[in-house]
Amino acid sequence: MTEQNLSNRSTKYHAKLILLPFVVVVMILLSAYLVSLTRNSWENFNYIGKSPEYQYQVSISGTGKVTAKPDVAIINVGIITEKGTVEAAQKENTDKMNAIIAELKNQYRIVEEDIKTSYYQINPRYNWSDGRQTLAGYEVNQSVQIKVRNFDNIGKIVSMAGEKGANSVSGPNFTIDDPETYRAEARKEAIAQAKDKAKVLADEVGINLGRIVSFSEDSYQPYPVNYAYGIGGMGGLEQKALSAAVPEADIQSGSQEVSINVYITYEIAK
Repeated sequence: MTEQNLSNRSTKYHAKLILLPFVVVVMILLSAYLVSLTRNSWENFNYIGKSPEYQYQVSISGTGKVTAKPDVAIINVGIITEKGTVEAAQKENTDKMNAIIAELKNQYRIVEEDIKTSYYQINPRYNWSDGRQTLAGYEVNQSVQIKVRNFDNIGKIVSMAGEKGANSVSGPNFTIDDPETYRAEARKEAIAQAKDKAKVLADEVGINLGRIVSFSEDSYQPYPVNYAYGIGGMGGLEQKALSAAVPEADIQSGSQEVSINVYITYEIAK
């Protein structure tokens, strides 16, 4: 064997030694891939027709209640004016309502944000004679909603409105202007009650509570309490008779209850 042949053999041998680790790595990776495919196939086969694993849960409810005194009384004051023309009806109605609003601001310090026009309408009035309809005039109907925060002024305001020409008054309706503070307090109480109930239940049943997985709530605040007072719905009365119908009275606001129910769901720990 010549020296050249020996040299070629030696070169090929060294090349094989260099490639051998790469071949081994490729074979190992290929084997791992085949094992993984096989395992996944068996897992899919095992779970065919099976429902997904269900995590056991328990739901608890709690209720929180807070009693609060209303801080706002809502009074609706209306004026209905009937005249032969729209202009005359509007002018008289506007003059009377502006006088009431000015008194509310100047005498009783009611801020502009607490006085809101809630209704304004102009309607024609007709007469029927011998089966024929004839225009008799126009009616202007305007109402304002007033928020009264000083309850000592409620009776005075209603009397004043009647004296200045109001012929429709309803209220006061007592309510809480910003109930969110009371809702937050009731919510805190409800959550504490629900958690205490959950602990008692877990001890009695013999389970371990896991993490909270859901929470919901619903709240209840009563509608404004309406104390029928004044002259609601008595449009068309003479001003003198109207003023006599609204003597100042001692108004009691009572109290209201803000309630929240919460619902908490726990996982049952294994």
